[in-house]
Amino acid sequence: MVNYGGDEVSALVLDIGSSSVRAGYAGDDIPKAIIPSFYGYKATSGDGDVQMSENAPENFDSTAKQTPSDAKLYLGQNGPSIWREGMEIGNPIRDALIFDFNPVPALISHALVDVMRVNPSEHPILVTEPAWNTPANRERMAEIMFEEFHVPAFYIANTGVLNAFAAGKGSALVIDVGHAMASITPVVDGFVLRKGLVSSALPKLVQAHARHILSNPTPTRRGIELLPHQLIANKLPVEPGAPPRFTLREDRISGTTESWRVWCESREVEEWIQSVAGVLDQGWNDQAAASRSPRQYEFPTGYNTYFGPERYQVGEQFFFHSPQLVAQNPNLPKNIPTLLSESLRACDPDLRQVLMGNVVLTGGGSLFPGFADRLEAELSRNFPHVKIHAPGNPIERRYGGWLGGSILASLGTFHQLWISREEWQEHGKPIVGQRCK
Repeated sequence: MVNYGGDEVSALVLDIGSSSVRAGYAGDDIPKAIIPSFYGYKATSGDGDVQMSENAPENFDSTAKQTPSDAKLYLGQNGPSIWREGMEIGNPIRDALIFDFNPVPALISHALVDVMRVNPSEHPILVTEPAWNTPANRERMAEIMFEEFHVPAFYIANTGVLNAFAAGKGSALVIDVGHAMASITPVVDGFVLRKGLVSSALPKLVQAHARHILSNPTPTRRGIELLPHQLIANKLPVEPGAPPRFTLREDRISGTTESWRVWCESREVEEWIQSVAGVLDQGWNDQAAASRSPRQYEFPTGYNTYFGPERYQVGEQFFFHSPQLVAQNPNLPKNIPTLLSESLRACDPDLRQVLMGNVVLTGGGSLFPGFADRLEAELSRNFPHVKIHAPGNPIERRYGGWLGGSILASLGTFHQLWISREEWQEHGKPIVGQRCK
């Protein structure tokens, strides 16, 4: 077999997530291309131009419908964020798995060819996958890489294992809180312990709860309009808590699709979460929440106010669901303490302490201030020796899976694992399952 990687030609690492697609050279410590996984599209055929989701749910699942194969796509930084009349918004990922492969080659091509300026046919490519990926999905990804991008070699690796490698560990309990899914993956000697793998759509619940807090009025403030700046012609500065004074772009209202409006609202909620939300490190306590200083935030309409204890209610959803909420919604996503106990219960007792000494916290959703301290407090109640690896650098935390892939693909000992183009042509799809464990 021909060896790829190493000094002759550097491999590329591709990490496709619910929020963004990350691509870069193996051996680098940061991805060169980071583009949104969301994309805009306009159906070119007459029958395809229908609303993407007739009743868009609270926490925006733009994946209600597959993108027509002949649709015109708008990708990257100038994609969904630019208003276009009649443009729908799509995302190929649902529950961290690719469910719509139509736009995937275009997204990959935009990241590699348009942003990184590389020719994929000259570089081996390592792609990441979630631990619960299906054999059909990974074979389809291999097919796209070999048949459409003509790569010389390919490998698909598990994000749980890669996150452990990024933290410099062979065995670890990887707690990954992403844009749409939270998962706990026990990794032992570089392999996923399948029986201990658990996940839930917890980040979606957190986003929905934040939207509920913002859009509903409280005794001290009005309900907040989550209008994006693309629909606002001008605004005037106002005092904190005062009604906003802005002018809508009436010419754009009729041409705005439901999916684009919901995507924009979700983005406004997300920016608010990233700016002001936090987690109380010792568990919920009204006094502790009230004693923290409030944070000011301004929305695109010009409305601004101070957020006090409510900014901690958002992060609390990761660790605790109130009995009233559970009673109203029996199918709530499981919180992190529940996921932890389920995962550890499935592992052998003698492995538990090893995993507890090597907890890796990763994913952009875990960047809440106080999240790692709260996790340590929760774990320390049941285990005497807990050691959490939570990088303070947001790049390392957010792109841990990509970093692990960058480390793995640049190792000399990894050469023998690549699936070469010749092997793909000889053996076809079964080679993916045999080689990529």
